[in-house]
Amino acid sequence: MGEFSTPGKLIGTEEEFVGGEGVFNDCGRLHALYAGEVLVDKQKAVSVKPFPAVPKMVAPGMVVYGRVEDIFEPIALVKLALVESKGARQAQGDYFSVLHVSNVRRGYVRNLRDEVKVGDVIKALVTEIRRGEVYLDIKNPDLGVVKAYCSRCRDPLYLKDRILVCGSCGSTERRKLSDEYSAVER
Repeated sequence: MGEFSTPGKLIGTEEEFVGGEGVFNDCGRLHALYAGEVLVDKQKAVSVKPFPAVPKMVAPGMVVYGRVEDIFEPIALVKLALVESKGARQAQGDYFSVLHVSNVRRGYVRNLRDEVKVGDVIKALVTEIRRGEVYLDIKNPDLGVVKAYCSRCRDPLYLKDRILVCGSCGSTERRKLSDEYSAVER
């Protein structure tokens, strides 16, 4: 298979595969235990190879930048790109982190997709690292989306009166924006 899986994602059934490492069986349905690559061997055993461990330079309290890769309500998977450490930004490897809907705004958020979209670049705070997964928070005003793209045509959006506008198709959108958004080049 070689596809990306998130914790709890259905990756097959007992009729198709034998559950291997990193897989749990729920009434004949095989699910991934953690984020990683789905592998199938010659004996039709399906397993999940976890992504590399969290880089040592990422720790709770650090500010990171990442790209929203996918959204599975109520979480978004974010691929870390940069880590802010003592004013300097360091590049990261292919490490994924989790943004839960409860860590987007103070108060109730109905849909995570109303606050961030796939492809958005966000600035976030690392709140904890648990079982090898990095958990993020974007509640503070200086955290959130720093670069967004139009949902229709994928062109960059620019900020006009706290509303994002597409210069190509004229579409308007909303996001949980960082105060830094206006400083980002168009």
